[in-house]
Amino acid sequence: MPQFNFQFGKKKTSKKNIIIISILLSAICATLSQCTGISQKNIWSLLDEVQRKFFPQTIINDVLLQDSEIVERRIERDIDKAIKQYEDLTKRWESPKVPLPIFTEKSLDESVCHSEGCKNLGGELRLCSPWTINCINVIYD
Repeated sequence: MPQFNFQFGKKKTSKKNIIIISILLSAICATLSQCTGISQKNIWSLLDEVQRKFFPQTIINDVLLQDSEIVERRIERDIDKAIKQYEDLTKRWESPKVPLPIFTEKSLDESVCHSEGCKNLGGELRLCSPWTINCINVIYD
């Protein structure tokens, strides 16, 4: 009876292949940096973004994930993208401007004021919501 060797998920990349690809990628990035004047850090970031977009789940991704600096920059870029997306979404849904309340002052009714201290206090002060119909009339009724 034949025996099957079946595995779930992605096959683990061998250390030998990771080392070979790392050396090749390092040489390519160093050469590109020398020829173009672009920093190696930015070339590695570009390589990371290109492989994520066009070649996900390849050995290149495994190589890049071995370097903690590349992983940190990937996380920073992902967070920056998420913040930008959030800001773009919330700009469309800005909360409406709430109008300020209407402040009114009623002059002092001296007929109900029997002391000098009462006269120093002044009249009534009121706040009315601007969305109340006939706000001024409601206050003085």
